[in-house]
Amino acid sequence: GAGLAVARPDIIHTLVQRLYERALAAGADCFVVSCQMCQANLDFSQERISETFGRDYYLPVFYFTELIALAFGFPKVKRWLEGHLVDPLPLLQEKGLIHHIAPRLKPPFEEI
Repeated sequence: GAGLAVARPDIIHTLVQRLYERALAAGADCFVVSCQMCQANLDFSQERISETFGRDYYLPVFYFTELIALAFGFPKVKRWLEGHLVDPLPLLQEKGLIHHIAPRLKPPFEEI
């Protein structure tokens, strides 16, 4: 579905919503991806699919290298994580994977 993100966002939202539903049914807390377009589609679409399908989704989306950096204690990992539209910090704190970082109060990007 990656190539459809611009041409047919309605299709992307339907596909992403199905992924979210299946992930939640399987007990997932987040997505971990190795495809940057997949990360973008999952992260950028979450608010829209929540509104469209009437369900409040909260599943952060990680690119696998972010979790590697977190595991190795890379000092700038917080900056990467703050770039997400779906704030991953509450989940990481809940799981004891990151400490003493206050969650963002607003998304990093304003709607145009």
